[in-house]
Amino acid sequence: MIKNNERSEVIAAILIGCAGVYMVFGMPFFVGGMLSELNFSQSNANLISSAEISGMSVSSLLGIMWVGKYNWRKVAALALSAIIVGNIISCYVSDFNSLLVIRFLTGLLGHGTAFALGVAAIGATSQPDKNFGYSVASQVLMGSLTALFIPQAIANYGIAGMFAPAILLGIIALFFTSKLAVSAQIKNAKTSTNSKFLVLPIIALIIMVIWQMGVGPFFNNLVPYGISMNIEAEINVFKNTIKVDVFTILFLSTALSIIGPLSASALASKINRSVAICCALAVQVIIILSFQGEITWLGFALRVILFQTAWNFVGPFLMGLIASVDESGNYSVLIPASQLGGIAIGHGVIASLIQGNNMGLINYYCAAVIFLSAFLYTLVMGKFKPSSF
Repeated sequence: MIKNNERSEVIAAILIGCAGVYMVFGMPFFVGGMLSELNFSQSNANLISSAEISGMSVSSLLGIMWVGKYNWRKVAALALSAIIVGNIISCYVSDFNSLLVIRFLTGLLGHGTAFALGVAAIGATSQPDKNFGYSVASQVLMGSLTALFIPQAIANYGIAGMFAPAILLGIIALFFTSKLAVSAQIKNAKTSTNSKFLVLPIIALIIMVIWQMGVGPFFNNLVPYGISMNIEAEINVFKNTIKVDVFTILFLSTALSIIGPLSASALASKINRSVAICCALAVQVIIILSFQGEITWLGFALRVILFQTAWNFVGPFLMGLIASVDESGNYSVLIPASQLGGIAIGHGVIASLIQGNNMGLINYYCAAVIFLSAFLYTLVMGKFKPSSF
């Protein structure tokens, strides 16, 4: 049972985290908007995308320097202010070099800091697995709404249609900063250590990196895979013909995958964490390896829905694992860096090993990496204290 004061802290952390991670969910549409509205080349659009994600990753890495030293409410206010100001400026910038710098700084000082702080604040609660489930569910809901409304907003209002929701989220979250915990150091005063290097959180973060090296690149390659397989159909719903393509399927799978984090929250105190993690990772490996041969649109949709649900189910447990062994409260802030860094590394490996659109080889790589993360977890799970699995 979450106490009333902690419930307010969780809500504040979720809102701040959503304001921070918004651009990650919206990045595909941001890239498309830069192509259609600003007439950027694909190379330049991807450079700006990479700059913002890089800024967010660096921000998470730098978080270990401030997370245990400064008042979280002040950090949140500064980060959210940077989000608001950075996105307002971005609405009026159409020059490549200027937008590159602005988006990097907005990612570094704004979105990345808010994302990292939201994760750290959830990790410092008494029930991190359950609360990470709520947090991921909120982000999945936001991601679904982003996919549903942002493309049309950009078409109607130009690139400002991408940034306006970020500004609104920043303003809303700003009103909840007073509900945020002051710091992990104060909340965990009884268990915190002075600059003690904790091995278990680092091991858990490495597992997170390896896992993300597989799941992120696999999901991001589903669009070209679906297009190459001509995944599309026309179905009749209440006498209306609806066209189903890979984009429709990905929107529906993202929306339905909210079942994953909500299930994680419901089962957090009722299921062995190791069982949950290993079973979900095994499901992901099996689903990835099943992407072979001719696949109907329905088979494709079911696979993607199950994959994303398992992804969003195991995420809260892995994040909760890191938080539960992070006695100093300093390492949970690195979770966003491990997630974004793992995805970036995975894309780099795929780019260096695979020539052309060889989805079969991509599948084997992603399945192998996810299996490796599960194998590594089984090797070290005995090292974690009993309450952490």
